[in-house]
Amino acid sequence: MTRSVRAYRNSATEGATHIDILLACYDALVEDIRFAGKFAGNGNIAARCQHSQRALLLIGHLGSWVFELDDADLAASLAKFYEYLRAEILRLQSSKELDEFMNLALLVCQTRAAWQNKQGAGQSQVGATAESPCLVDGSDGSTSRFLASA
Repeated sequence: MTRSVRAYRNSATEGATHIDILLACYDALVEDIRFAGKFAGNGNIAARCQHSQRALLLIGHLGSWVFELDDADLAASLAKFYEYLRAEILRLQSSKELDEFMNLALLVCQTRAAWQNKQGAGQSQVGATAESPCLVDGSDGSTSRFLASA
């Protein structure tokens, strides 16, 4: 990460709301997934692993606060979403297909957009909910259902 990007992120989090920080985490997660895909496609295993590891750490951070939510259904849905992301990143470690990484990054972007819409609607309280179901087909033929929104 360059100095200018680090400075931008630091300034963006000063005085930020919970949702602002969550959005910054989603931005970083998308970036790491995207770079992992780019490096997987180029055959750069070390860089792919570095970005995948950072993505997994971010998912762990995101998942660590989920059960602090007032809404048990939202908490369970987000926990399932983060579990899905983690499993997909681990599965993609043997993939060289950039498209698979980009599809995962797109799913995170859609979830980020839902949180941003929630913030724009003036519902930036952590316990407030706005739900939208999402179905994702797993590599094993199963289907996972979770809320892709806040």
